[in-house]
Formats: sequence, structure tokens, C-alpha cells
Amino acid sequence: MNMSWKSLVWSAVTVVLLLTLASPFNFITTFLVMTPFVVLYTMLNPKQFVLHVIPIGIIAYFLSGGFGPIVVTLAIFFLVPSLVMGHMYKKGKTARNAITAGFVVVLAQLLLELVLFSVLFDINLKAELVAMLTDSFKQFESANLVDAGWAVDSAKAYGDTIMMMLPMLLLTSAFLFTIVTHGLSRAVLRKEAIEVPALPKARTWRVPRSLVLYYLIAMIASFGLSEGASGYWTIVISNLVPILQFVFIIQAIGFFFFLADNKKWPKVVPLLMCIPFLVFPMLYVFIGLIDAAFPLRKYFVK
Repeated sequence: MNMSWKSLVWSAVTVVLLLTLASPFNFITTFLVMTPFVVLYTMLNPKQFVLHVIPIGIIAYFLSGGFGPIVVTLAIFFLVPSLVMGHMYKKGKTARNAITAGFVVVLAQLLLELVLFSVLFDINLKAELVAMLTDSFKQFESANLVDAGWAVDSAKAYGDTIMMMLPMLLLTSAFLFTIVTHGLSRAVLRKEAIEVPALPKARTWRVPRSLVLYYLIAMIASFGLSEGASGYWTIVISNLVPILQFVFIIQAIGFFFFLADNKKWPKVVPLLMCIPFLVFPMLYVFIGLIDAAFPLRKYFVK
């Protein structure tokens, strides 16, 4: 299959993924949409890329029916960071630079959308979220599974929690979009003899020791928060703690890969050691903290 056929195949893949954005599968496929855009931009020159993207948008618009405007809007949303990452790959930048650039663009777009919804369209995000949750929870009341009034109270509580954790959710979403895109795009492009730099080996992952101090300060501050507290610092602390915990989980995963490499264990061993993280996340946070705070790896080297 020559390059033109390959680009047509990836254009078809892009259309299919865009169509799934208006389906129940969008929770999964949303994280895949950027990959074909990155692959096409990296494989083609700018003029060829435009000649592929315009038909993709037109076909996705008409095949989506009433969801056409939404699908095209989402396509543009994912197209922008894809162009940035693809451009970084073409320039031979490091994986860290490409992922950072894509992450910043995705995060900036998410923040811009929040501003547009809140200001230009006069939409109260919290009120809309609570209303949506209330409608969903009322199904439990209708089935007599809970007491009357539970839906409204629970929706308000969940809505407050989600809005409080919104910064962390935005950061996590932007990170997942870019890291998944990088991994898939690199795997595809390598098969096309297009070299895309890899992230540093997992065994080399380390975080600054100063994050340990920041985490301890954030934890102490979180204990001092009164129940139902609100305000700028409450939001900062509520989001800082889980973000730092996630960072230390990454540190723990890096430690497992370092240990497996040092002991010459099979490559599958560190992967198996990472699986319990889903059940015991705080154990991994503790391991990451110890590894970051003390020269733990030096003892194993000795």
C-alpha cells in the first residue's frame, strides 16, 4: 500500500472515530481521536493534510445527522493539539516537548470552553451539572430504592465535589489525551519508518525531592479544612493533594521498573507489580514518597 492509500485509510479511521463521538462509545473513543490527526499531519505535507482534513470534516458532519455541528466542533478541538504535536515530531523535538506542548494546548482549550460557556452563553456550569445529576438520580427514587428527596441532596453534594475537583479533572484529562496520543502515534509512525522519540525509560522516572515537602504541607493543610469549607485555598488544597499523590504513584511505578532492571527480572514482572495500584493506590503513594525522599535506589545498586 503506497502513501496515498495509507493516508486514505487513516482518513477513514478519523471519520469513524469522529462519528463515535455522538455514540455511547465516546467515553473510550474520545481519547483516540487525536491519533489519526497526528499520524496524517506527520505523514503528509501541509497542503496534502488540508486536502484530507476538509473532506473528513464534511463527511463526518453529514453522517452525524443532527449531531453534525457538535462533531465538527469536537473535531476542531482535537485538531489543534494534534497539529502542535505533529509539528513537534516533524521538527525532531523530544517526546517530553511534544507531550508538554500538546498538554498545554488541550488544557488551554478546556479552560477557554469553560469561559465561553460561563460568560458568552451565560451558562451556570454548576447549576447545569446539578440538574443533570438530579434527573439521573431521580430514577432511584422512582424505583423506591431510596428515600424521597435523596436525589436533590445527593446531586448537590456530588455537584459541589465535582466543581471543587474541576482543576484536577482538567489536568488529568489533558494529560491522558496527550500521553495516549503520543503512545499510539509513535507506534503507528514507527511502522511507516518515521522515527518519533520515545519517553525516557520508566526505570529513570524520578520526581524532585521538594515535592515531598509540598505534599506534607498540603496534607497538613487539608486536615485543617473545616467540613463544607469553600474558597480559593480550599480548592487549591483539595486538588493539590490528589495531583501529588498521582505523581508519587508514577514515582513508585518507576521504582518497580528500576528494581526489575537492576535484578534482571523478566519485563513482565514490573507490569504485574503495577496492577495492584488500582486496588491499593495509597500503598503506591507511600512507596513513591519513600523513593523520592530517600536514596532508596542506591541501596539496591549496592
